Amino acid sequence: MKNAIILAAGKSNRFAPFTYEKPKGLFRVKGEVLIERQIEQLKAANIDKIYIVVGYMKEKFFYLEQKYGVELIVNNQFGTKGNLYSLFVAREHLHNTFICCADHYFAENPFELDNSDNVSYRTCAYESGKFREFAVAVSDANVITDVQVGGSDSMAMVGCAYFNKGFSDRFRTFLEREINDFGVASMFWEEFFARHIKDLTLFAKEYTSDSILEFDSIDDLREFDSEFLLNVDSEIITNICDTLKCKPNDIGDIAVINAGLTNVSFAFSVDKTKYVYRHPGGTAGNLIDRRTERYAQIKAKEIGVDKSVIRMELTGWKVSYFVQNAQNCDFEASDSQLTVAMDYLHRLHKIPANDDVKLFDNVAEGKKLMDIASATKGNLSREFSNIIRKIDVLYAMVKQDAERLGYGLVLCHNDTYAPNFLTDDKENIYLIDWEYAGLNYAANDIGCILCRYDWSDQQIERYLKAFVGRELTDNEHRYYMAFIPISAFYWFCWGLYKGSVGDDDSFFFLPAYRNLVRFIDKALESYGKQVV
Repeated sequence: MKNAIILAAGKSNRFAPFTYEKPKGLFRVKGEVLIERQIEQLKAANIDKIYIVVGYMKEKFFYLEQKYGVELIVNNQFGTKGNLYSLFVAREHLHNTFICCADHYFAENPFELDNSDNVSYRTCAYESGKFREFAVAVSDANVITDVQVGGSDSMAMVGCAYFNKGFSDRFRTFLEREINDFGVASMFWEEFFARHIKDLTLFAKEYTSDSILEFDSIDDLREFDSEFLLNVDSEIITNICDTLKCKPNDIGDIAVINAGLTNVSFAFSVDKTKYVYRHPGGTAGNLIDRRTERYAQIKAKEIGVDKSVIRMELTGWKVSYFVQNAQNCDFEASDSQLTVAMDYLHRLHKIPANDDVKLFDNVAEGKKLMDIASATKGNLSREFSNIIRKIDVLYAMVKQDAERLGYGLVLCHNDTYAPNFLTDDKENIYLIDWEYAGLNYAANDIGCILCRYDWSDQQIERYLKAFVGRELTDNEHRYYMAFIPISAFYWFCWGLYKGSVGDDDSFFFLPAYRNLVRFIDKALESYGKQVV
């Protein structure tokens, strides 16, 4: 009896943005869902026992058990491991087994291949030019003798494979013995086979390149199926078309441009105009108040601070004009850019807030993040208790000082640092990314700039003078300097949180900590306080 294992755990990043909504194996191509077409081809070849290894958005595959009688196997390590690990979690089902990938399109049914000798094989095709698939060399008997990653003008592994029971037993033995060895779990199964090529006999079954299709990009898929965007059932496409009053096939040049700290974005074009679609995502997304962000984003457009935005909705998606030749502002090299940036902040701080704007309390929000991070990093509140005691005292003093100086809470950006100030080829300046906007003291927006880099005292004074527009009084200087450790505390805690969930804790994580330690005692001393 033959069976099949379909590997469907991966994320397929090259097919963003559509894989933000569903796995690639569930794409509809020429009227058929890729994995459903493959299941039906297997069943047509009398392969009824089918196992599907799922991971990314696994719940979207659940319906297949009822519809086709297949059995799902969960690989929860799909984000950090290769497809070899998917075979590992399904290893008990390796017998006389077809090994397939959910996102392949077989123009002809490869499972009906005559294999009366029951040999193990990998389907291959000759690829012209350079390719990223595994290149193979074969003997005169069509036995695979060598495997290399990528190649040019040669035979390549494409499509499915078939393991007979003898091959499966040996493969499984090697797999169970070595899965915990360094780097093995991150391999593709083809790499693992190459590691044991002298002990595992795998034949090459040649197909034409147009009979087994492995789509490498959205453009590849659209070339094969010109109506793909019409049938992709994508809210992203619907949102774009509704916003720009266009049709799906008007959308072109789709390319991911940023997998950000809290979002992912892609560029696209319609009628020769280039745009950006921002799709909410990332583990920090649950920290964002979208209502506040939307209010701030709309107001930023009204006052000319961010003219790129076209539309944003409360769910977090946004359509903007693409900023041509965008570069981060260089405030160290350009006094004029710094002047404009400070003017933007002043304009922002004059905007009246309403009930849609939430309070952004650096210390309270930072403590929340630290508590969450403690679940995987140990008791951080105890580890950094001395810093917490100091920041609590300092923040209380600063609030009292703000009242004396007549500084109230205003609408702030709260994430002012170099990557969020852009300039284009016409020297326009944009302040972007309003996810952390909220009511705060205006000083926090200059504190954010100063707390995430290793500035000299001279550089700090330059930024403070640029923000205030004149020489600061002693009381003003004390107040604004206190916001360097106050802002640093939040971004230090933010880095703790990001690291705790396995994400990039960003380049400013260590500088934020350094500035927290560097300035907190000085700030307390300026208020006549000493906390041990």
